[in-house]
Amino acid sequence: MNSIEGMITFTYYKDIEKAVEFYGEKLGFKMVMGREWVKIFKVGQDSHIGLVDSEKGYLKPQEEKPVMLSVFVENVDEWYKMLTEKGVKTNHPPQKSGDIDMRGFLTWDPEGYVIEFLTFDTKPYGE
Repeated sequence: MNSIEGMITFTYYKDIEKAVEFYGEKLGFKMVMGREWVKIFKVGQDSHIGLVDSEKGYLKPQEEKPVMLSVFVENVDEWYKMLTEKGVKTNHPPQKSGDIDMRGFLTWDPEGYVIEFLTFDTKPYGE
């Protein structure tokens, strides 16, 4: 059996250009593929997010977004500072999260997808 090489999570937008600006300019993710109807950004070593034009994609956007994107970062405080300096709204400064050994905060993209930025004190998924 072949090993898995990575994963892309696709999200669907009525205004893909606003989403492209947010993920590229505000979050600083690098676009690795750009077609008229889909843009793919590298998030981590083998993880990506695909932004799809809702007029041409397989699925249609919903008002309530049933997906939360969690981005694991080395220093959540630096990410919080960078994003708030760019005018990105968040729910609060990085905080410890209940019984999980992590600190993080939430933000929202232009069409309402929740993005969680977090740093694990102890990585539950290994090194």
